[in-house]
Amino acid sequence: MSALRIEDLYCQHQQQAVLSGISLTVADNEILCLLGASGGGKTTLLRAIAGLMPVSQGTVWLQGRQVEGAGMSVPAEQRETGFIFQDYALFPHLTVAQNLAFALRPLRLSGEQQRQRIQEMLSLVALTSLAQRYPHELSGGQQQRVAIARALVCRPQLLLLDEPFSNIDAQVRWSLIREIRALLKSLNMAAVFVTHSKEEAFAFADRLALLEKGRVVQIGTPKQLYHQPASPYVAEFLGRGNLVRCDWLAAGHLASALGEIRVESDPAACPEPLLFVRPQLLAVTPGGQGAVLEQQFLGSHVRCLIDWQGEHYEAWHHEWLTEPEFGVSLALRPHAPVLFSRTEWPQLHSRL
Repeated sequence: MSALRIEDLYCQHQQQAVLSGISLTVADNEILCLLGASGGGKTTLLRAIAGLMPVSQGTVWLQGRQVEGAGMSVPAEQRETGFIFQDYALFPHLTVAQNLAFALRPLRLSGEQQRQRIQEMLSLVALTSLAQRYPHELSGGQQQRVAIARALVCRPQLLLLDEPFSNIDAQVRWSLIREIRALLKSLNMAAVFVTHSKEEAFAFADRLALLEKGRVVQIGTPKQLYHQPASPYVAEFLGRGNLVRCDWLAAGHLASALGEIRVESDPAACPEPLLFVRPQLLAVTPGGQGAVLEQQFLGSHVRCLIDWQGEHYEAWHHEWLTEPEFGVSLALRPHAPVLFSRTEWPQLHSRL
């Protein structure tokens, strides 16, 4: 049984379609990221799951219980979901412990049961010593931990997070991502979170659902979407890449400026082939006919812009090229090729 199942979901706002035909599942103890550009429907989908957004069509199931569809809609407070808002929404006049206690009120626990729940949760998020502090006395990372603890203290069936790391300093963000991911896994908690940051999505999620204009265009592991994008939108959204013009030699064989390439396709399936190549998949070696037009040091690598046989390519090299005037050679590293048709990428013809 899955923690969440959505089938053919549609939502409208002011008679305009916001979500169109969304279908997906989230397994127990799985973290799914809803990723996409602003206005793509990510937060709307999260709110629809929580019962905070009217649904015009489709069904939603939580742990095998239908909460949306067939003319019925379970109220948000009865769905047993925890929701963490982008601004955390902590009560400023309540202490950390009181914020958690407020979330427990609907459960009508005894005083002792309530104190035990709060102590357990504060211990999990390493905030026991800060129980009597107010939100304004906490750092951004500590406030985030309070929001997590408040959402989990009721033991929800599913955790929903809306841009949970956007207000955290970069130096704290990555350690917090590791901590919260480990916490959710230890609690066997399924979660759905929204972000526009691919780096956060890669670090936090088990799977990604990439949305474009209210539709899921691809779903899979971060590695699958990054290395095998199903469309130009997915390819471009998840990172930089080069478009390499190719010509068919025969079915399964392409010729390009980077050499001959074997692919699992043919001219009928892809009549005007373009190879999409990530910069780290281009090997740069000193000496050759390629001209180094630009170098940019980025810490973990050097971004190089190279003129190779009249085309410009971006490649990532492990060190600064000290003698660019002698030229470089460019070659493809072994990888599974990603092929698109030029008709799929009309807005990028200017790059070719």
